[in-house]
Amino acid sequence: MSDSRVRAAFQVAPGIGSLLTPESLRAVPIPVEIRWGGADTIMTFEENIKPYLENISASSGRSAGPEVRHEDFFEPEPADPAMRSRVGADAAGFFREHLT
Repeated sequence: MSDSRVRAAFQVAPGIGSLLTPESLRAVPIPVEIRWGGADTIMTFEENIKPYLENISASSGRSAGPEVRHEDFFEPEPADPAMRSRVGADAAGFFREHLT
């Protein structure tokens, strides 16, 4: 299933990567950019992010920082407040590139 209105995706600390089949991820036809926390113990890289990167041909990503925890993406006072600005700028640049 696809939706032609969706032309690109930016994921932040995505989950359920281990629940999706490689076949379903390989069928994703759009560019996908991913950011995750290097210290995230809730949405771990191996279980949740790696499946996206390995199976979506137009995917790429990087850690938002080695000390960034899952909670830092949404807590009122993250350990690295500048991280949110960096990830936001990355998302804006990604969408400018792929949607304009």
